[in-house]
Amino acid sequence: MRVMLIYSPYRYPHAYAMRTELLGITYLAACLRNSRYDVAIFDPTIHAPIKLEDGSYYYGISDNNIRDAIGRYAPDVVGISCHYAYSHHEAFRVAELAKEVNPDITTVMGGLYPSIYKEKSLLGSYAVDYGLVGEGEKSLLDLLHFLATNSLDVGQVDGLLYKHKNEVIYNTKCHFIEDLDQIPYPARDMVDIHLYMNSGTVLYGLGNRPSLSIITSRSCPNRCSFCNMWLVQGPRWRARSPENVLGEIDELVNKYKAEHVFVMDDNFNLDPERVKIICEGIIRKSFRFKWNTPNGISAKRVDAEMAHLMKRAGCVNVCIGIESGSEYIRNDIVKKNVSNEEIEKAIMHFKSAKIPVGGFIIIGMLGEDNHQFEKTVAFIRRLPLSFIATTFAVPMPGTKLYQDLVNNGIIDEDFEIGIDNFNYPLFSTLEFSKQELLRRRKRLFNSFFFSHIPLIFKELLAGQLTWIKPDMLKRFLSEKIFNNCPLTYL
Repeated sequence: MRVMLIYSPYRYPHAYAMRTELLGITYLAACLRNSRYDVAIFDPTIHAPIKLEDGSYYYGISDNNIRDAIGRYAPDVVGISCHYAYSHHEAFRVAELAKEVNPDITTVMGGLYPSIYKEKSLLGSYAVDYGLVGEGEKSLLDLLHFLATNSLDVGQVDGLLYKHKNEVIYNTKCHFIEDLDQIPYPARDMVDIHLYMNSGTVLYGLGNRPSLSIITSRSCPNRCSFCNMWLVQGPRWRARSPENVLGEIDELVNKYKAEHVFVMDDNFNLDPERVKIICEGIIRKSFRFKWNTPNGISAKRVDAEMAHLMKRAGCVNVCIGIESGSEYIRNDIVKKNVSNEEIEKAIMHFKSAKIPVGGFIIIGMLGEDNHQFEKTVAFIRRLPLSFIATTFAVPMPGTKLYQDLVNNGIIDEDFEIGIDNFNYPLFSTLEFSKQELLRRRKRLFNSFFFSHIPLIFKELLAGQLTWIKPDMLKRFLSEKIFNNCPLTYL
């Protein structure tokens, strides 16, 4: 059986989108290859985007080129990765193109979209035969076995979505892979990996040298009210062994010659002792590379020993999810369950190890009146952060934030995230308007920058912020500090 895995094209408002390697697809490909399936990976998004008439950018290629690629490989099954809600129309189109090539091709959609929008993912197009909810390495193999032999009851495929008499049937996702060491390393040899390594994507200072990514654990035990990650990766945190992680790092650094590595875990340091063993292994094996944690780490699980080992192992910066300076917002609303004191201690451990720290801030959570927001301004002003990254509250379906907004009549259940929805407020409440949230963002950046000028320049002179380039600083000042907040999207 021949299987083609396709990453869905998408539209984006800018000519610059963050593009890192496709770990989800390359993990699937590695598992399929180990099970002796013929498998190919096709990524139509890797090339330069096409500017559309509405000013947005299309990351993909023409229908004819996609159709030709499918036709040349002649797959029995096409798997379509649809990770973003705003790419589902393009994912449906890929399924339709596959059916145009050969109506007998079986199409399967995976990724975040079918995991959240279960019915929509199958009813949105006649051409989608199946969907997979959550991690798919085991479930996809079971589905292929069913298709090849008909010896397995389709109702037994964990997390499967399928149609029966115009109704979508969902086999509840119950099983997640406990022993992650059993999964082979991503099949990076099945793609032109250098296109990803040199894509130009920079995440908190890394990426301007050949770069790759690694995930050393899956999921997170916390249930932050804005986060839907656990709906895909499962309710329990599961970790790879240090030996398994070090084996992949060896491959990244020595086989593929990666100089920068993004550690993409959602809770890398839930087990601090595991982090220490990994770092000690990196030091012992003399792996030479720089790395950071773009998805953030937990402030609750940081100690001085871990911070200093991370520094010696090549860590150049970390991000911490502060979310708000108000403990009421952070803990009662966001459900982060981290105190201001724990955040301050974690930052000081990293600063003592000479690791720059960035803070993630969410603006516009429910209940954030001006008094609560000013607590954030004051808290960020006094923290020795090297940079901050802000986002407006985004109600992802399946999260407590989404349900609270629906229950309060602020959004309806058909709410979907569009391509413009990450840089502009999505909703207003009695506590704030959308225009007020834009002003708050500008105030926060102004307060942070002007209160942290001495620290930032001190770290620059000490060589701790070598990744900050003049054009990056110029763009930050232009977009975040001196320009007025754009109000055209209100």
